[in-house]
Amino acid sequence: MAATARTPHATGFPAEGRCSYYVEKKKRFCRMVVAAGKRFCGEHAGAAEEENARKRILCPLDPKHTVYEDQLSKHLKKCNSREKPKPDFFIQDINAGLKDETEITEQLV
Repeated sequence: MAATARTPHATGFPAEGRCSYYVEKKKRFCRMVVAAGKRFCGEHAGAAEEENARKRILCPLDPKHTVYEDQLSKHLKKCNSREKPKPDFFIQDINAGLKDETEITEQLV
C-alpha cells in the first residue's frame, strides 16, 4: 500500500521557512516565505502582535497591501501605486479626435 503524503496542516505545523498564519478560507497555512527569525510573512505580521509592537495599516494609495505606520511617509515615496509624473511631451487626448479646430490650435501655440 502506498504511503500518503502528509500535508503541513495534517501535522499541525506549517512548512519550514513559511508563514505560520492559517488561512481558514483556503484551509491551509500561508505559503509566503518569512524573514530569518520570524514566524509570519509581512502580510500576516499583524497576527504576531506579541512579537512586534509596530502597527501595520492599509496603504492609502492601494489598500491591497499594508505598511508599518511609522514607515508610511517613506513608503508613499516609493509605492508602485503612486501617481507618476507625466513626461513633458505628453498631451492628454492628443489622438482623441477633433472637437473644435480652433480649440486645438490654441493649445499648441
